[in-house]
Amino acid sequence: MKKTITVVTGGHGGMGKAICKELGKDSAIVLAGRNEKKMAAAKEQFEELGIESYICKTDISDAVQAEALAAYAASLGEVRRVIHTSGVSPSDTGTENIIRINAVGTVNMVKAFYPVLAEGGVMINFSSVAAYTMPQTEEWTQAFECWDQPDFYDKMLALAGEAEDEESEFFRAGLAYAMSKKFVIYFTQKNVSRFAEKHCRILSISPGCYLTPMHQKLIDNQPETAENQLELIPAGRWGHPYEMGALTAFLCSAGAGYINGVDILADGGQNAGVFVPQI
Repeated sequence: MKKTITVVTGGHGGMGKAICKELGKDSAIVLAGRNEKKMAAAKEQFEELGIESYICKTDISDAVQAEALAAYAASLGEVRRVIHTSGVSPSDTGTENIIRINAVGTVNMVKAFYPVLAEGGVMINFSSVAAYTMPQTEEWTQAFECWDQPDFYDKMLALAGEAEDEESEFFRAGLAYAMSKKFVIYFTQKNVSRFAEKHCRILSISPGCYLTPMHQKLIDNQPETAENQLELIPAGRWGHPYEMGALTAFLCSAGAGYINGVDILADGGQNAGVFVPQI
């Protein structure tokens, strides 16, 4: 009997580790990312919990590396779950890399893992609540439809506009982030039928604000910004990484077998509270 394999990009991050701890209860984990040091530290933690794990250094924005990751995972056993959490935000990344990693990287991951995902398998791509902050324009859709064209990246970058100064670059990066995360949802849903043909599912998750080490930095360094964010969340608190781990585990389970081709918005009610007049 082949070993069950779960691939988690960004598995060394706050939510990624929580997901690995849940899915590692009945599966070997392949950690994929660019930071080998952080992945090695996560692997140590998993081993202490009795979770079998492997490391594969991967830059998902490179199609060749994404394909190599898929081949490596398949060589270890039966790839049943692919959890693509890797992504970057305007807090520490420029516009160009936001599009390259979030949008192009998602295309690379889906293309690479479609052939190796075992029957009954599931792929979950991570978007963001930011995808809900702006409507998808016709221009965006036209660019999204060029996902398999050589100029896809250039078309997406053009939609972000030009930066004239530092302030406009921050706005540009924010626009690129929302647009790239909207694309994650769109591209995920575009693949539903072909995944279903091989009896697999594909869906996405859009997290809101979760209390990860990265978010803790925002709370520590920009308390006013964090407080403003918190006021927008009807739940009145940050999400906990273990909640994302539990949600992901459920979506991978047989009990969620009819949940397919949708985005799961897990934001503590933030989107509804902002965009729908409350009673």
